[in-house]
Amino acid sequence: MNPPGKLEKGLAIVLLLLSTGAFLNLFLKHGKFAFRQNAGLPFMQVIWSGLYLFVLFFLIKEARGFWRLLLRGWPFLLLLAICLLSIGWSDDKGLTARRSVALAATTLTGFYFAVRYSFKEQLRLLVTLAKICAVLSLVFGAFHLGTAVDSQTGRMYGLFLEPNGLLSFMFDVLPVQQLFEQWSAPWYGIFTQRNSLGMMMALSTVVLLLWSRLEPEHKWSAYPWAGLSFLLLFLSGSLTGFLSLFAVLAVGWLLRYMRTNRHSTRRILVASVVAAAIGLYFIASHFAAVAAFLDRDVTLTGRTTIWGASLILGMDHPWIGHGFNAFWLGDEGSSGEVRKLAGWDVPSAHNGYLEIWLDLGICGLAAFFLGFARHFWKAAECFRREGLWEGAWPLLFLIFLFFVNLAQSSLLSPNYVLWILYVAISCRVCLLTGRRSEGVRT
Repeated sequence: MNPPGKLEKGLAIVLLLLSTGAFLNLFLKHGKFAFRQNAGLPFMQVIWSGLYLFVLFFLIKEARGFWRLLLRGWPFLLLLAICLLSIGWSDDKGLTARRSVALAATTLTGFYFAVRYSFKEQLRLLVTLAKICAVLSLVFGAFHLGTAVDSQTGRMYGLFLEPNGLLSFMFDVLPVQQLFEQWSAPWYGIFTQRNSLGMMMALSTVVLLLWSRLEPEHKWSAYPWAGLSFLLLFLSGSLTGFLSLFAVLAVGWLLRYMRTNRHSTRRILVASVVAAAIGLYFIASHFAAVAAFLDRDVTLTGRTTIWGASLILGMDHPWIGHGFNAFWLGDEGSSGEVRKLAGWDVPSAHNGYLEIWLDLGICGLAAFFLGFARHFWKAAECFRREGLWEGAWPLLFLIFLFFVNLAQSSLLSPNYVLWILYVAISCRVCLLTGRRSEGVRT
């Protein structure tokens, strides 16, 4: 089939942009949506329906590749089957049915990107997406457009700007503190909360830096865009975004070192595992001090309270959960109890893996990790066979996805960019490794 044309690529970028949750902050009043959150915006439902028809059209035209992909993407089909079956025991059957259908359409979108775009072409689309999000977020932040879901105020940069902060040495030389104090409130850009901006800008920084390696002639144009993305990440004050970016950059450096020193691969891996274990032990032993250094309290901005309450209230259905997207029903049921304990209107578990367990129980969580482990292994195999940076992209994204979801519920979500990318990258990896295996057998 012919490669994607300009119109198809344009529609793909629009789809990815909307899947980030962009512009929903224009429909917030006093931190709450001006529509029923479980029902959604009617005109957005029409737009999504049109975009999914566009996806279906190209999947039908790529029928042979699509069916081959379905066989190799069985972990996603297993997870979708559990979501659909959960309608039977859901606390809100209608909501679970709608969200399961939306998740199926979102998963098909991931299949579409896997079939139609190579890793390099996927990155090219993401570079364009990163630039659009960065520019619009800068405009929204500078002119205070939109409204955030939360009402967090105050300085978000204690880690950097306090007398003992990482950048405090600059204040003796550069008069920059007053500039940052003017922007003391966290930025959220074109999104509904600062963590969404932080997550997208962290991912954008990774994509742009990776693009500078894939296309060396474009590196001097990629670096300023990566710098703008990092600035917006800084202005968001999202610690999750910072730590996820740091983890990906560290792994990227490690992969590069392993690729150029193949004879030392095992020693490098052992040393990395030992260093990570020592780091985790130190953090666990000095958790309060580490949290204070990162300008957070021991509850991680209330997350530990949410996690504890969710674990307790989720134990009434530990194996099968409450039904896909049916645990958080506002002040009703178990989610209402969590809100009472937390003292505010908690919208999610703030942990992607806990979210899956609450919705689909141990069965759903096991199905997810089965697929994730399989795709991670195949991504490592792809890295060994492909070029350095293009082959590293699947591994880097999976690591980013893993770390982001330790403190955010950004995983099994309908109409959401991270799920689309996870499906697209994982299925593309399965296609590449499958073709090479078939070539070896023949």
